[in-house]
Amino acid sequence: MKMDDSKYDFELDPEFGKNFYENIEKVLSDVDSEPMEFAEDEDVQITQDMKLDNDTSDIDALIDNTNEELAATKNINVIDEEMIDEELYNINASLAEQICEELEQRAEEAKTCKRSKFPKWVKIPAGIMVGLILLVSFLGLTKPGNALLMNMGMDLGGKIWATWTNDFATDISAAEDIDHLEEDDLNSEAPEMDPNQIIWPGDNGEGRREEGVYNILLLGEEAIGSGTSRGRTDLMIIATLNTNTKEVKLTSIMRDTLVQIPGYKDNKINSVYEKGGIDLLYDVMALNFNIHLDGCALVNFENFEKIIDEIGGLEITLTQGEANYLNSTNYISNPAYRNVKAGKQILNGNQVLGYSRVRKRATITGNNNDFGRTDRHRIILNAIFEEYKTKSKVELASIMLKLLPMITTDIGAEHFELLLNSFLEMGTMEMQQLRIPADGTFNDRAKVRGMYVLILDMEKNIDILHSFIFGEEEAVEETADY
Repeated sequence: MKMDDSKYDFELDPEFGKNFYENIEKVLSDVDSEPMEFAEDEDVQITQDMKLDNDTSDIDALIDNTNEELAATKNINVIDEEMIDEELYNINASLAEQICEELEQRAEEAKTCKRSKFPKWVKIPAGIMVGLILLVSFLGLTKPGNALLMNMGMDLGGKIWATWTNDFATDISAAEDIDHLEEDDLNSEAPEMDPNQIIWPGDNGEGRREEGVYNILLLGEEAIGSGTSRGRTDLMIIATLNTNTKEVKLTSIMRDTLVQIPGYKDNKINSVYEKGGIDLLYDVMALNFNIHLDGCALVNFENFEKIIDEIGGLEITLTQGEANYLNSTNYISNPAYRNVKAGKQILNGNQVLGYSRVRKRATITGNNNDFGRTDRHRIILNAIFEEYKTKSKVELASIMLKLLPMITTDIGAEHFELLLNSFLEMGTMEMQQLRIPADGTFNDRAKVRGMYVLILDMEKNIDILHSFIFGEEEAVEETADY
């Protein structure tokens, strides 16, 4: 995939320019400011320990060693974030700095040695210095160099992603095929419906996929009281990168959606991960929605709270009803934080988590119950995205290094690099949003085995979902201003 090099022109980066030229000028001024003393004897032998064989050591060793250091850092509790920031987001400045430090060291060594003629140490490092300056200049100040530099950064980013994120557990046994009856199920007066009357789609194999369209499933796990077992996924969002239409899209799937589950009875979609893990969830999405998923990233609610605090909180607009409800219930688990108000404000992690779980008050979109909560999930994701857009490269690197250990994923290094590269190439900073089931395409007045569920017109919802994700036609899309 060809990268548009013009988008990564580091000669326009004032931070790089300042660091690069200051370092180069510093080492040159240090060398020039100390005049050399020449010995009368032209045959003075330079001692063995002053040989400069190391000057010609290949700078690629720096980059090779980086990969080994990255693998080792997973077991280190204290991370030198400033060094990692340089490696990831200012590789060119990092190279210049290391080059200058090496030259300064050689200059200091040379000052202690008297020579009878123009010293040899000047000839060797000078040639190396010119070559390295040209290398760094090529990387940072030319379009082909920018592309190479970005590829280096992508490679390092992919390895860090793969090293510090967590893998899905494979040693958890399947959960029992039982129906969980919650308060809403017990309080619902909806009539029972015969599951045999539901019309299901046929077998779609692994689901639809298209070149240039990547679908990643984002999950929020509610695992309170589950011990070492998997929890239910009350937050389910398909994040789509459509490089064909240059669009980023979010599709939330309502947790009470009734779906077919291979090997189990039909049940709510939020129970699938608990029963059979991520592989079963992939099968369910393909079977019911004819969608192939390219990967998954999961965060549990405890880590979700930490993530929000790490980025400094989120700007969220509350209705008066939401503010009153949050201040008078235990949805905000820490009583000290039950002081929110109506209107726009910055909420911390504990407050945002409470906000995300509210179901019995209408949100700013006007929706209530689980429809309102699904809206809140997308409002939160949009707020996170907006917050990240305000961060510098160094801030983003520091934040991401702290967040990666909180993420469970099956996305490997190469796949991560592909997704990141695709996102950067698209150059978009806006997100479109959709909810499934779409309005007017479901029955929310029915129970199945005592469970209050949403029974979808699957054909209509598949058409709407595919139009939205693949960009075939104008889908029924939510455009509320969050």
